Amino acid sequence: MKKSRLIIVAILALSTVAVLIPIETTIVPKWQLEVVDVNGTRCPNMRVTENWGHYRLFLDGNFSSEDRFTDKSGLVLFPKRVVRASIVRRFVMAIITRLATIMHGGWRVDGAVWASGIKDVAWLSSRGDSMPNKMRVEECINGGTERALGADSPLSSLYSK
Repeated sequence: MKKSRLIIVAILALSTVAVLIPIETTIVPKWQLEVVDVNGTRCPNMRVTENWGHYRLFLDGNFSSEDRFTDKSGLVLFPKRVVRASIVRRFVMAIITRLATIMHGGWRVDGAVWASGIKDVAWLSSRGDSMPNKMRVEECINGGTERALGADSPLSSLYSK
């Protein structure tokens, strides 16, 4: 009788620990983009921003972002984005965030990239494995120096194209 009770307690303890251990999930896979202007010219040293979040695990999405710059050939690479959460959190938060969908309009996993002057769309979104690999912008803006001033401003020379 004591042996079976010990086995039951051990199974319950191991099960409790197992559901509390965080499990890693990819939000956005590694993402490489080529940034070109409307003429098809690659944009070197241009700032591109990636945003990502997970509404099923966090009520506010736990959104994060990172700026990176394109290389000499107009390519930018963002690393894989991951989140860690236990089975308990995944179960409980899925219910809570589904009920709260009305507050923020969705409960999915989101990943997007954008740059100043992006053409045709407001941002590029990741949808599983089908991720855009090219971004068109109105013009190449080198060094992330987006112009907030008009061309006739005395300070406009501080901003380069």
